[in-house]
Amino acid sequence: NLKLGDWLLEIQSADYAFPKLHVRIATNDEGRASVAARYVQIGSEWSEDAPVLAYPLKIEASAKYDFFTPRQGFSIITMFSNPYMLMVGASLAAIFIMPKLQANLDPEALKELQEK
Repeated sequence: NLKLGDWLLEIQSADYAFPKLHVRIATNDEGRASVAARYVQIGSEWSEDAPVLAYPLKIEASAKYDFFTPRQGFSIITMFSNPYMLMVGASLAAIFIMPKLQANLDPEALKELQEK
C-alpha cells in the first residue's frame, strides 16, 4: 500500500537495534511494481552500489540494548582512591606523625618553635 518512490525502513524496538533499509519501489517494463531494499547508514547518501537484499526481507537485530549496568562490588582500592579518603588519610598522617617529628627535634629548635 505504498506509493512509488524511495522509503526508509526503520524497525523500532525497545530491546534490540535493527539496521535501517533504503527501500525503492518502482515499476518495471511490464508495469508491475518491483521492490529493491539495501542497507543504509544515516547521514550518507543512498547509493546504488550496495547489494540488493532478497525478498521477502529477513532482518536480524544488529545489537541488544543494555540499559542497565551491573553495580560494582566493594573494593578497598576504589575506596582509598576517593579524594575525600585521601584528604582524611593525609590529615590522620599529620596528626600522628607531627608529634613524633617534634620529639626528635633538638631542644634549641624546639624552644625556637615555641617562641614563634
